Amino acid sequence: MIKVLDKIDFVLRKIIVSIGGAVLLIMLGLTVANIVMRKFGMPIQGTFEFTGLFGAIVAAAALGYTQKRKENIAVDIVVNHFPKSLRIIAAILNDTACTAFSVLAAWQITKIGLKHLESGEVTETLRIVAYPFIFITAAGFAALAFVFIIDLFKNFVSKDNSVKPLSTSVEINLEEGVQ
Repeated sequence: MIKVLDKIDFVLRKIIVSIGGAVLLIMLGLTVANIVMRKFGMPIQGTFEFTGLFGAIVAAAALGYTQKRKENIAVDIVVNHFPKSLRIIAAILNDTACTAFSVLAAWQITKIGLKHLESGEVTETLRIVAYPFIFITAAGFAALAFVFIIDLFKNFVSKDNSVKPLSTSVEINLEEGVQ
């Protein structure tokens, strides 16, 4: 089951990261073109607006990818000194909290996108419909949530893909505490 989820995750992240990479290249090209055109007194109208919209996509598209590679900032100086059983509990709590946050963020961003879709709201300068950018940003957070869900499942599955009972993961000795 974990292998299937990992494959689905890989495909979804690849699509989202490809979109983010393409948007980053467009943003780079637009910025360079605007700088060059400013030298001739003809700046490209809406560059600031596009950069803001594209920046949201690029940032959100990278979330799941960087989490999967464990390249997000993590402060684990304390947790690294815990016994293995406590590290597993900390990982479960962390993955659960991060999943909840990511799902909540994706849901709320999607609600904003739906409001923009229903109202026909557009950007100020160029009058571009904003909801596609908002939905792509929500997809980035959904991909992040999916990565955290897989990480959460992996806390309960051993290397041979069999389910590990919690009693083997965490042993509690009343005299010595959690081990």
